[in-house]
This record gives sequence, structure tokens and C-alpha cells, in this order.
Amino acid sequence: MTYSVDKVFPPYSEESMGKVASRNTICETLRQIYSDINEGKLEDAKYKIRVAVTMAKRMSTKLNSYNRGYAKSFFPKKNEEENKNGC
Repeated sequence: MTYSVDKVFPPYSEESMGKVASRNTICETLRQIYSDINEGKLEDAKYKIRVAVTMAKRMSTKLNSYNRGYAKSFFPKKNEEENKNGC
């Protein structure tokens, strides 16, 4: 069974991508990446993607400490072929 990411997780609106938060949250970092890409600042975007991955991994670790295995019910299962490819 395959799934389309945008059907499971609809994309954030383009209008909302222009908002600016006062704190450096993962959502703010993603909005900055979006802006950097639109402005052609690809090296800045690459760096911020690495920061966002670190933020997401820390968030996942913290959520897992509250509720072990929380992600199993949150994310849809991928088919066997996708799992073999490491996607």
C-alpha cells in the first residue's frame, strides 16, 4: 500500500509561509528555508535544513520519552518496497 504525503499531510498555505515568529521554532526554521529557496539562497537553506532535522529529531526523542512508540500510530505504514529502499 502506498500513500501520497500531501494527502496525509496537506501542505501549509503559501500565505502562511510569509509569517514570522518571535521564537526559533521548527516551524519558523521551515518558513526561513522556504524564503531562502525563493530568494535563491540555497546554501543558507541547506544549513537550515540540517538545523531543522536536528530540531525534529530532538522533538521526536522528547515525545518518545513521554509516550514510547507514539510515532507508530501517527505515521501511515509504507509498503515493503519503500522500506527496502530506505525511503
